[in-house]
Amino acid sequence: MSENQADQEKQAIVSTFWQKAEQAAAQGNSEEARAWMEGVVEVDDCNVDGWLRLASLIPDARERMQCYARVLELSPGNVQAKAGLRRARRHR
Repeated sequence: MSENQADQEKQAIVSTFWQKAEQAAAQGNSEEARAWMEGVVEVDDCNVDGWLRLASLIPDARERMQCYARVLELSPGNVQAKAGLRRARRHR
């Protein structure tokens, strides 16, 4: 399998997992949504949007902080992650 094919397959998996996460969230099943979004970042550890979305699905402030920290590793100036980190620190 070529590198391009592998990238396309990875993106297809990420897209499918993302859709399933959003469907679960829309149905009020945050645990299932979180599980699917964890799959997104497992397949694509550098997916900034995936880490941000995962953080929004996690009730525990410390776990959210880990997600935001990962975003800031990938995108140091990310405004959403900085704000989310501040909020999570206040609620731990």
